[in-house]
Amino acid sequence: MTIEDVEMKDVTALDEAPPPEPFPTISILQLVKEAQQQHGLRHGDYNRYRVYCADKLRRVRSALKVTNTHKCMKRHKAKFAKKPVTVETFGDMRYVQLPLFEVERRWAQAMNCKTALEDNPTSRQRHAMRNSLKKAVQHVATLENLVKASPRCDAPTKLECQAYSLWLKGIVAFELREWSSASENLAAAKVLYERLTEATPNTVLANLYTSKCREIQPQLRLCEFNSTEAPKASMSELMKLKEEMGTDSDSIDHLIAEMRLKAKTDDSIPIEWAGVTAPAGDEKVRAIIVAWTQTDKELAECKEPKEKMALLEKQIGDTRDVIEKLNEAQKRKVAEGATGLDTAEAARLRGYLDFVRLSRTAQRYLAIIENTKQEKKHKPQDLLRLYDSVIEILKEVTEVEGSENKELQSGYGTRIEYYKTFRCHYMACAYSSLGRYSEAAALWERALERVTKTEKEMKTAKGNKFIIENASCLSSLRSDIERALVSAKAERLAAAARGIQGEEKKAEEIDDRPLCDTLEEWRSWHQLRAVASRGTSTGGGKKKKDEEGSSLIPIANLPPALLPMPVKPMFFDLAESYIRMPDLTERLAALDKDEKKDSSTPSGKSSGKKGGAAAAVQSSTTAQDDGLASKVTGFLGGFWGKK
Repeated sequence: MTIEDVEMKDVTALDEAPPPEPFPTISILQLVKEAQQQHGLRHGDYNRYRVYCADKLRRVRSALKVTNTHKCMKRHKAKFAKKPVTVETFGDMRYVQLPLFEVERRWAQAMNCKTALEDNPTSRQRHAMRNSLKKAVQHVATLENLVKASPRCDAPTKLECQAYSLWLKGIVAFELREWSSASENLAAAKVLYERLTEATPNTVLANLYTSKCREIQPQLRLCEFNSTEAPKASMSELMKLKEEMGTDSDSIDHLIAEMRLKAKTDDSIPIEWAGVTAPAGDEKVRAIIVAWTQTDKELAECKEPKEKMALLEKQIGDTRDVIEKLNEAQKRKVAEGATGLDTAEAARLRGYLDFVRLSRTAQRYLAIIENTKQEKKHKPQDLLRLYDSVIEILKEVTEVEGSENKELQSGYGTRIEYYKTFRCHYMACAYSSLGRYSEAAALWERALERVTKTEKEMKTAKGNKFIIENASCLSSLRSDIERALVSAKAERLAAAARGIQGEEKKAEEIDDRPLCDTLEEWRSWHQLRAVASRGTSTGGGKKKKDEEGSSLIPIANLPPALLPMPVKPMFFDLAESYIRMPDLTERLAALDKDEKKDSSTPSGKSSGKKGGAAAAVQSSTTAQDDGLASKVTGFLGGFWGKK
């Protein structure tokens, strides 16, 4: 082979391959939010979302042909061969979904464990949650490295991936109680999402980024509360954060519990109930008393009624749990043969806790009333029902075992009268809203009497520690009732005037019926004269005027109206076919004899007449039967037509 036979090729053209086309912008947050809203998280079902993420990973790996395999033996952990996603194999934008939904699957698994979490810090669910969160951090690091190293991903995709990674790391640190790390990562993620909101022209994405920033804000604030450098958090701020976080408010509850544990506790907390002052021997009772003492301080810091409602509801539930545990313990002691002293002590504690539960429940209803009054649209009926509940609960307090104290009975009796005054007022408001002003005025007069009576009782029971109501509220209530009473009386008079006018208008309506048609009715004379304008004519059609110039009263209408007249009814005698006519053979024979005498006709003809007469009678009977049957058949056949 010679040198001329060698073909020379340009190698430089092969080395310079065209660069791959970049992917369109991948919105990671939009992918995640759509999947969460469509597959369980709209209703807080984390397990359903976890199953969806696992199925999604299986489908995407099967479509991209990067399924994981097992060597020699299926479903054996030691034989598992994973196919990782690298920058070299990153040739399709769907590869981003593999590490992304791995992160979501692990996160959903951790949140599902959190919902079933117990108070025990060493429970298996807590360990499973922490392990799932740590694996989610590993997968999000893989996602961030893959997107950052790929030249086909644009800057918005890389920035959003970085923000998602920081948010997840912050959430993991938040759940692990690493407050400083959580605060740093969440703050950085919030800054990135704010920049993305400013940069994107898409309105949908901008709304998603803004909502994500709002979601991060309460978690950041809670991290500041838990950090040592931050000032002490107020209970009002904590309750607002709890409302903002919604279902993820377990951290708020733990923080509130820690704040209460820091309060000073005394082993010899005295309980004064049923005329006996003795220390609370049970640890649970001491804890609930300390919790209520701290709750009173927290209620003083709360500014909104909703915050008070949440605090009271939580503490009332804890008190109810303590009562149930005491009852169970008492049953066990009775079964074991407890003494009378132990039984009396348990009954005294149970009575005291029932008193606390009922009195605090009434306080919660009062917070609900305050919140209802602040709403723009509320009906008097709503407040009426709430005041009824308060009165019933206060009556139950006076019936609790050990509540025979005169001061307690007097104080709660005054409170019952106090709220009965408000109930009477709102009952009158309810009647007034329905337009029943007479009943409303009577109830407001009754409410004024109750106000006077309650003011006297509060002056008499001044200094009673069980009365927490303020007498100034009665003064403002009195002024409201007086204004409403004047308004109700005015409306009642106006309604009466409108009723008289309505009756007069009704009386002035023209009734032009003639007298012969209304003989059993009493008709007013001025009503009858009102038909003058119609010019009703009488018998001769002439008009005569009376002394006042009106026409005569119509006696009857001429010509009279046509009336329906009865006619011969149509019926069918279906029994005529079964009637047997009498035998006329003898009478026909006598008739033939008479004819023989009077006629000169031959006997053959007369016999023919005799036979002909009998045949005529028989044929007429048959024809009569056939004619009736044909008539009935023809009439009935008309209903469904002829065939």
